[in-house]
Amino acid sequence: MTNTTPKRKPVFIEKIMPVTLLNEQVYYEHGGNPFKGLHRWYSRKPLSFSRASVLGSLLPADVTIEEFEYLLGLNRRVSGMQDKTTKLYKTPPSPDRIKKVQELCEQMWGTRTPTVLDAFAGGGSIPFEAARYGLNVLASDLNSVAVVTMKAAIEYPLKFGADLQVEIDRWVKWVGDEAEKRLAPFFPSLPGEKVQNYLWAHTVKCPNCESIVPLSPNWWLSKTSNYAGKGQARKITSDWCAVKPVPSNIEKQVDFKLIKGRKGKGDAIVTPDGEYDPNLEATISRGVGKCPICKNIIEEQAIKSFAQSVGLGQQLYAIVARKGDNSLEFRVPNEFDFYAIEQASEFLEERRVQWESKGLIPVQEIPSNTHRGPDMYLYGIQFWNQLFHTRQLLTLTVYAEIISDAKSKMQVEYCAKKLEAVSTYLALVFDRCVDENCRLGRWNPPRVSSEGASSQHALNFMWNFSERNGAGSLWRLCADVFASDYISLCSLIGVKLSSSLSYNLELDNHDSIQIDAASADSLIHISDNSIGTIVTDPPYYASIRYGEISDFFYVWLRANLFDIFPSLFFNELTDKDNEAIANPGRFRNMGASPEELANQDYEAKMALAFAEYYRVLRDDGVMTVQFNHKDSGAWDVLAKSLIDAGFEITASWAVSTENPQNLHQAQKNSVSSTVLLVCRKRDPNAGQAWWDDLRPDVANLVEQRAPEFEANDITGIDLYLSAFGPALNVFSRNYPILDSSGNEVRPEEAFAEARRAIANYRFRKLAQTDTAGFDPLTTWYMLAWDAFRAREFPFDDARQLALAVGGFNVADLAKTYKLLDSTSGTCKFLTPQQRHKKRAFSLIDTEFSARHLIDALHAIITLYQEEQAIEPVRRFLKSTGLLSNDLFMRSWEVALKVIPRIGDERKRIPEEKALADLWLAMDEIKAKVVYVQPELDLGDGQQSLDFGAVMNDE
Repeated sequence: MTNTTPKRKPVFIEKIMPVTLLNEQVYYEHGGNPFKGLHRWYSRKPLSFSRASVLGSLLPADVTIEEFEYLLGLNRRVSGMQDKTTKLYKTPPSPDRIKKVQELCEQMWGTRTPTVLDAFAGGGSIPFEAARYGLNVLASDLNSVAVVTMKAAIEYPLKFGADLQVEIDRWVKWVGDEAEKRLAPFFPSLPGEKVQNYLWAHTVKCPNCESIVPLSPNWWLSKTSNYAGKGQARKITSDWCAVKPVPSNIEKQVDFKLIKGRKGKGDAIVTPDGEYDPNLEATISRGVGKCPICKNIIEEQAIKSFAQSVGLGQQLYAIVARKGDNSLEFRVPNEFDFYAIEQASEFLEERRVQWESKGLIPVQEIPSNTHRGPDMYLYGIQFWNQLFHTRQLLTLTVYAEIISDAKSKMQVEYCAKKLEAVSTYLALVFDRCVDENCRLGRWNPPRVSSEGASSQHALNFMWNFSERNGAGSLWRLCADVFASDYISLCSLIGVKLSSSLSYNLELDNHDSIQIDAASADSLIHISDNSIGTIVTDPPYYASIRYGEISDFFYVWLRANLFDIFPSLFFNELTDKDNEAIANPGRFRNMGASPEELANQDYEAKMALAFAEYYRVLRDDGVMTVQFNHKDSGAWDVLAKSLIDAGFEITASWAVSTENPQNLHQAQKNSVSSTVLLVCRKRDPNAGQAWWDDLRPDVANLVEQRAPEFEANDITGIDLYLSAFGPALNVFSRNYPILDSSGNEVRPEEAFAEARRAIANYRFRKLAQTDTAGFDPLTTWYMLAWDAFRAREFPFDDARQLALAVGGFNVADLAKTYKLLDSTSGTCKFLTPQQRHKKRAFSLIDTEFSARHLIDALHAIITLYQEEQAIEPVRRFLKSTGLLSNDLFMRSWEVALKVIPRIGDERKRIPEEKALADLWLAMDEIKAKVVYVQPELDLGDGQQSLDFGAVMNDE
């Protein structure tokens, strides 16, 4: 049989990637993505990472690393030194770079502007970066919220240019002015103040005394001495502020009085009447309430029953206002505030039917078969509009009515496309108002500010919440986040100011951007074998339930944009049936495990999506897949889908893409890297292969690549994940892969081999010897600290590492060896003292067994912690023979390498501290254990983790 595969030219990403450079650039970018202000989207990949993924997949392999850096946007190297000052995410490529990239694309792909496809486009980072180089872009997503956001981020700036800012500003101001006029009666202020926030608590009726109980975990207003306006001189005061509940047994309700004073002990406020701690007056804790009037405990189920049958009420307990000098002041509500709320409620009820008929109030039900549905249902919330207090709902509905009026006026002046663009930006400002002004937001006392629903990375029900002044600050605050900065977005994508059609020369075709609402498993708008480059970031099992979270925003976008995008917002809610995530809620009561059915559904959809990618990709094309997941099952499904679709993996790279501020380092294990898998269509003549023949190749390639990964700062659990790429490189070249019995082998076998290879590699590097002589339990313990850098980590990771080490069953770690405490899929290292209490080892020298070296280490740690003296440890070491045990000393040395050293003395991990203290105090240990003490931090005193070279590996 002759090989019919076309000759394919290697691309840059198949040869090398500047991983260290990208790690640095991603770090710069955290918190600075230039279009994140457009709309909340979860797990949006960094722009610098996306840019490198796109260029690396397009440019020929003979481009040098220095030239690649320049084309990315860095200045050329001087005397071999790399540019360390340019921040790529906010630096659009220059015309010279764009021209050079397009010339190289013409050599590589036969056109200056090849098409880049991403059918899981989501937050839009990949198409945004492709558009910056003037390339043809096909971007699509099933979720309409993502589609609208991408249009605003990419399509409209390219079509209308920076001059559209004038029109955006004009209509943003018009909506704000109209809102102020129409809503002013419902938001009164006292003379000399402008109310900014209203603080509310949900209420329940006490089943014992029938009083109305406001529910709050504390009554703080401000826990800072500085609270002034943005850009204003800070007001310095010693006052902390809170409210204090004042129970009224006669009126069966709770009133409030303002408490101000200086900080006392702990969280107390010092006042002339004594100290007051707002935390001690909490009326709810862990779902259980307490009546301040009769002191009755209100059980969680009683609160939920009341919420479902009657509905939780809301009580206003504090007002936040700006004074003439723009400083913030607090007060308790008065009769004018209560009257305005009453008037707002009456006005809403008068207009509700009319507004609902016009689609201005969303009436959609929260789906009961989702994760979010039952959670909200427990508190009596079944419709999306119930997530807003009466006046919040009135505010948003009036905004929607004003935007509708604005669209009618714009129709007279604008063409359809311009009307679409300006209306979209107004709707996106509106969605920020939804986020900021709902029952899922909260007041943050340390920052003295309100936070929106999405600040929690999920839609969480709050016992107390903040309402913004709908006639004043709400619209303008939310508009300022993005709408006034449209010009900056245009400059970032390369569009010049001064003319609505004035672009960089290389960006003169705004029709090169096509953004569609489409399912990745049905790309019917794309022809077979027509795409040269696919760069995509698929969803990861159930990591993020985009549809469920998006419904909160979708219902309001639909209210504002249904007439503009009828096809996008045809459905009442987002399409969750075709969404490629594992959602067990959709498979309840179907006679099988909902989790198992959800996983099968996800796997089937991923397989169909990659089959579509295979269909539309040219035979010489490249597909680069971004993937970030710890779960080996997710990797197995991804790899199986790729291989079954006909792809092989030709290269892989791991880049640290997750915000380090989001990682609970040294306490909980998290994955911070995204692995890039470079895929090609597999040679159709590549037949089956035998796993026994491939297994050594997997191990050899993984160990060969491991030092390269480490040189690029890829360590811990990320190193194990990075090894999956080389494993797949070997595994995916043939199809199918069979075992000795002729059964097909799944990719998880290759991953297991990769883990074993990395485990052996890491232990040899840590111990400067192989595992011979070290018991499996000690080997596992050291490698677990080395991989997870945390006391707490997923049980499945512990299981996989146990399989890699061999010699015991992972269940024995908790039951037999008492090393772990395991609950709900998570496990946690027990401390040596906890293990001793569980009789995992003895401290009596005649009863002690050193069969497991980790028991010996934990024994001396426990002795030292209990006796607070060195001599008992010295006697124990001599009497048990441990002092002359070379493997034990080597274990001590390895433990000091792998257990993280935390810079903050108060938070040091007990095992690390005890072993380091003993080493410092005992000359006989110093003689046998090599340990380099970390340097004393004389910097700014910030808490940090030091995972640096505290040990000498030589």
